[in-house]
Amino acid sequence: MSNRQNHTVLYVSDPSSVARLHLPDPVEERHIRRWIDDIADAGFDLFNQEIWSQGWTAWWTSSNYQYDQRIQHRRFLPLIGSGVQPIEIIIDHCHARGVGFVGGFRINDGHAYQAREQGLNVSEFIASNPQFRLTDFPAGKNYTTTEPLDFTFKEVRAFTLGVIEEAAIRFDLDGIELCFRDCGYFPAGTGADHAHLMTDFLAQVRRALQERARTRDRDFLLGARIHDSIPGSLSLGLDAATWIREGLLDYVSPQDTMYTDFNLDCASWSDLTGQTTCKLYPGILPWTSIRSRYRDRRVPMSHAANRAIAKTYYETGADGLSIYNHFVPSLWTSPFYPQRLQTFRHLGDPERIDQSERHYIFDPTWDGHIGFGAPDKCSTRIVKANRLIIDRRNPAPGKYAFNLYEDLSNASLATLLFRGTGLTHNDRIEVRLNGHLIENDEIGRTAESDARPTPTGEYHRLANGSTVPSLPEAGWFDGRPNPTPVFSTRWFRLRQDRMLQGHNWLTVGLVESDPDARSDSIVIDEVEVFVEPL
Repeated sequence: MSNRQNHTVLYVSDPSSVARLHLPDPVEERHIRRWIDDIADAGFDLFNQEIWSQGWTAWWTSSNYQYDQRIQHRRFLPLIGSGVQPIEIIIDHCHARGVGFVGGFRINDGHAYQAREQGLNVSEFIASNPQFRLTDFPAGKNYTTTEPLDFTFKEVRAFTLGVIEEAAIRFDLDGIELCFRDCGYFPAGTGADHAHLMTDFLAQVRRALQERARTRDRDFLLGARIHDSIPGSLSLGLDAATWIREGLLDYVSPQDTMYTDFNLDCASWSDLTGQTTCKLYPGILPWTSIRSRYRDRRVPMSHAANRAIAKTYYETGADGLSIYNHFVPSLWTSPFYPQRLQTFRHLGDPERIDQSERHYIFDPTWDGHIGFGAPDKCSTRIVKANRLIIDRRNPAPGKYAFNLYEDLSNASLATLLFRGTGLTHNDRIEVRLNGHLIENDEIGRTAESDARPTPTGEYHRLANGSTVPSLPEAGWFDGRPNPTPVFSTRWFRLRQDRMLQGHNWLTVGLVESDPDARSDSIVIDEVEVFVEPL
């Protein structure tokens, strides 16, 4: 459905955010149509409104399935009471604007706590069938806020298949997307053993959609949004490789549940999809890490960062992009919604991407998060926090891996910077890129970050009649525990003859330790690359 060199850009709207934060109460038809105009004006080819989660329908009602009881979904009840289903308005206006519509179904959802916080119960099916619920979880707070179903039971699979079939029959959908972003579908530790059950479920969905397609003039798309690690997904019972190989999917969207990972192994997914008809739409989410999310006060990634990750995806075989969770921060920071949607207007065009600045950000995705049982782990129980550590007492060089697919002969300038927590201005380090020594005089650096103001006010500036500290990269560590840790930022110009297409290594060694250093180690876990085109 793409009109831009076959690179499809898909926008995914979760069940509640737009209802809760954007649409008025009560909602009228004109409000929904105006919202879809915003989506279409931003150039999206496909729009996915998630219409099923936690055993509830959303944006539509059914005599067979319970409607979402949460407060934010009550604003649609007057419209529904007048005989109009909100989903029908969305579909009609998407088609009028040339946008394909995909109905999203969450196959388990970790937001049960939201209903509990509103004094509500979970859905009737989940509440009345405790025998079908997963209860054996690993340690970790995040597992206590979800009340997922156990897909070992055929009754659970039949319940979920039934609602998909009803939506496909009742509404003029262009496709269905199954969302697998929860932390469990089978009892802990048994996912791989039960993966065939989820594969059988997908096959049932595919057959049901094919049967429905016989009664109309076009096929249904069937897509899956899934965890970004192929083995990590399999550990939860999600055998994406088999789904793709057996032709069960028309597209797959691998992504982290919350963050854009610039080191996502898109190439491995492309190896799976490349010889099939399944399209690859990896995900772009608003932030790069839990650290950046809160340090930057939830300001989403810049245009340049979105262009950078899109280029990485296209260079590694992606057929398009899946934009998820973008709405969440867009009412808090300028240029606000819907202006911020224009970030994605040209991301389907690799040539346009190459004509503008790109900013690559590599930082520890789940840095310090303990919600999944141990620091740095994500919901697939994989550690996602890339870092290079140098022990001052035994200063062996460390390596930091990052993926970059840039031809620097087409750039006017490209720069790599890295930050070292515990690194001082007076530490002497040796830096290599893919084994190539970066001479000391090639490396720029900030002054020591814990510098004290000089009597002449060298590190001060005047603001509103007051002198205030003007330290290097001041505020960079906002959101970290006080006091601000000592850190130093170093940077150097990139050269094509030192770079590799794809997997690159930054190696840093400590040549001479600052005798006044207060930390026992140096941690380098933030690497950025700026590329300015010719």
